[in-house]
Amino acid sequence: MHSPDNSSRAARQNRVKSKWKTVIGDKVEVWLDGEPYRNGHVEDIMPDGSGLWLASEGPLHREYVDAASGFEVRKATPPGI
Repeated sequence: MHSPDNSSRAARQNRVKSKWKTVIGDKVEVWLDGEPYRNGHVEDIMPDGSGLWLASEGPLHREYVDAASGFEVRKATPPGI
């Protein structure tokens, strides 16, 4: 089994870190395996970009979303756009 070298792993982490830092405080859609998983507001992000925290909303508890688990985070589009 081939494992990624350190340079490709670092590049991937940098992409995740910069991508997820831009969504702090924003409303986002979280997807897993091409399917919608959850919507929410980003409350915080791990300093190393390994994941982020979604704020609790209504019946949904605060939740950690781990980048290594394959989650994709997209900025939510406002209704009517």
